[in-house]
Amino acid sequence: MLFLLAGALFAGSCQGKDEPEESLSADPALIEAGSAMESYRISVSSNCSWTVEVEEDPGWLQLDRSSGHDDATVTARVYENKYDSPREAAILFKSAKGKTASVRLVQAGKEGGETAPAEGVFRIGTYNLRMSGLDTEGQYVWDIRKTRLKQSILDCGFDFFGIQEVSSTAQAWLDSELSSKYTFQYFSPYSQGGKGDRAQGIGYRKDAFTLSDWHYFWASDTPETMTANDTGSNGTYKRGGCCCILTHKASGRKFFFMNNHGCLNSEPNKAGAHVYVDMEKKYNPSGLPSFFVGDMNAGESSEQGSVYMTYNSWWKDSYKVIDPSKRSGCVGTFNAYDYPNGKSRIDFVFFRGDNVEAEQYCCDNTLYGGLYASDHFPVYVNFKISQ
Repeated sequence: MLFLLAGALFAGSCQGKDEPEESLSADPALIEAGSAMESYRISVSSNCSWTVEVEEDPGWLQLDRSSGHDDATVTARVYENKYDSPREAAILFKSAKGKTASVRLVQAGKEGGETAPAEGVFRIGTYNLRMSGLDTEGQYVWDIRKTRLKQSILDCGFDFFGIQEVSSTAQAWLDSELSSKYTFQYFSPYSQGGKGDRAQGIGYRKDAFTLSDWHYFWASDTPETMTANDTGSNGTYKRGGCCCILTHKASGRKFFFMNNHGCLNSEPNKAGAHVYVDMEKKYNPSGLPSFFVGDMNAGESSEQGSVYMTYNSWWKDSYKVIDPSKRSGCVGTFNAYDYPNGKSRIDFVFFRGDNVEAEQYCCDNTLYGGLYASDHFPVYVNFKISQ
């Protein structure tokens, strides 16, 4: 019996010593990518299980898997480099016992592309898309206009932005046509659950940000409850806002972001303005850099000037604090399909935070073949945000 046991132990010991050493390699070791969005295949040769990740995830490079075993293929998807300078990242493979392999990926800069912004610069904006279905003839019918609208959004190059007047049709279109670049989250104030037609929302670059702490509310004394709070001679509507925390993947920076579509009737707009300040205080208790954007349906010096004053008492109006030499486009943000330099400034990008600096402002009044993309112009601001 002892002989048999000793023999079994000896056999087990020999078997352990005969186990092959782990091997792990990846080919090619260098990927030289073009500036356009493209996918590249990496061949993995191995006899064991392994994990793979992008070192210091830059946001513009994504892998189709995070682990595998034995021989396999990993696909690396590289997003468009819109800047004139190249960029690079490392893809790291690792086995359970410490074997490693790496692939260096270098992406070329775009010829004639933009100058890369300094580290910590983010483009934040707002855009009223105009509800689909409102225009029933001519060049502003949704099925014709939406092509210009898509180009307008892409031309702005938002990192994240608020959107207003987003019908169910437009939601499906945005999720389809711009899904390679942006993720959208919607809030319809016409549903207690926040989902449905006549919505507003937030869009953010899917390669660069993650969203958390999503909330929505109505601009009334009962913000958690759906209500027809926008009533008056201009009609009856339900109005409110939505907010979230956005985390920048590459740096770990976190931002509070709130979107608004203000009441069309004057008195409800004035009465509900404080709710947005209250909600910022409630959902941003740690004082993260804060951005409040939207179609406020109130101007700085209009009869609803007190709405602007309420917002500007808590946040800063980026247009006002930026040197005029660093503004571009036009002043008026609402164009009514008839004012190439804008009719009135009712769309805003407000901000607050000691470590936030507004560097450049643009109300982009680009026309496409002489035609408008929406009855509002998009607005964006480049912010420098330090740690």
